[in-house]
Amino acid sequence: MSADSYTFVVSGYRDTYTIFSFDPSTAQIKVVSSSKAPEKASWIDAAPNAGGLASSRNLYSISEVEKGLAVSLKLSSGNDKIEITAQRETGGSPAHVHVMKDGSGLVAGNYLGGSVIFYPFNADGSLSTTSESPILHLPFVYKDQESPNPERQDASHAHQVLEGENGIIYVPDLGSDRVWVIEREGESGLKIKGWLQAPPGTGPRHAVISKDGKHMYVLTELTSDVLVFSLDTPTYPIIPKPDFKVNIIPDEVPAEAHKFINASELVANPAHPHVLYASNRLELHLEENSKGQFKAPEGAIGDAIAIIELDESGDKVKSVKKIRTALDNLRGMAISADGKYVATAGRKKGGLEIWRTGDNGLDFKLAAKDEKVEGVTDLLFL
Repeated sequence: MSADSYTFVVSGYRDTYTIFSFDPSTAQIKVVSSSKAPEKASWIDAAPNAGGLASSRNLYSISEVEKGLAVSLKLSSGNDKIEITAQRETGGSPAHVHVMKDGSGLVAGNYLGGSVIFYPFNADGSLSTTSESPILHLPFVYKDQESPNPERQDASHAHQVLEGENGIIYVPDLGSDRVWVIEREGESGLKIKGWLQAPPGTGPRHAVISKDGKHMYVLTELTSDVLVFSLDTPTYPIIPKPDFKVNIIPDEVPAEAHKFINASELVANPAHPHVLYASNRLELHLEENSKGQFKAPEGAIGDAIAIIELDESGDKVKSVKKIRTALDNLRGMAISADGKYVATAGRKKGGLEIWRTGDNGLDFKLAAKDEKVEGVTDLLFL
């Protein structure tokens, strides 16, 4: 590999965690190694500020089995093996895991079961198997009434865990149209502090916090919108700024068909803090999911990514454009630490695509592709 090459690991509905290298000079993606993964290991994370994993080669994942698993992993020095060091039941089917910035442990969010749970780490970075770690069940706000989307909002569905300042945890809840604000309690407990209130029926899925910590951008799965919330001197509940709303679905898809497309991933460019990338999903399945009422956009060969440019304040939109990938069910998307490349994957087909973001983060160009890779739901640059 050249000195300017990149390494990333993928996980998902596949048998292995697979490490790939990407060399921009040759536009090639190559397999470095594959290691056995648990069933439906749909998300993978690493401790922050790990020096490119030079100082800490611990990774963390989940398994979407019935009772759910949080899994700690160890990456070998040669990047040729990933081994499981410990695992704990999460008490539900998890969709996400987040490693706390202080390295004290991780928080898993259960999509099925509507709950979150914290596990402390041992000294070697593996999951403690002896902590009490009580489950925090999220309230289902539509319990005694019909929800805006009864088919999808039948219970609380924690879809992501992210961390703000001072260890505050945020959990987008697709089922309850809220982003729960959670804080630590004791050695391994969690408690709700407040919430960010999304519009009814939008279904918050994923979010990112601005580099200056002033704003949270929330991607809604059920309406494919990006909302912005102010995190300055919060008074709960926080509501989204009313003059900021971005829909990420391509213009050629009729508004009546939007409910059949599910937004998936939202990432911010670390080198260009006012540029966001959001992925659409299931565009190729419009005819199937709408029972013939709508068809995929003419000429569409895969799901689209929305490139969102914000102004310096971070709460106003300057431009939005969409680029078309050749990926079916674009669920995984990750950005390199230098902000130069976005790695994407189609869970159903299309394999891996790596896009160069351009000097301003706005000008996507396909840099490399591997169509043979299947079942990927998450990617992580190492």
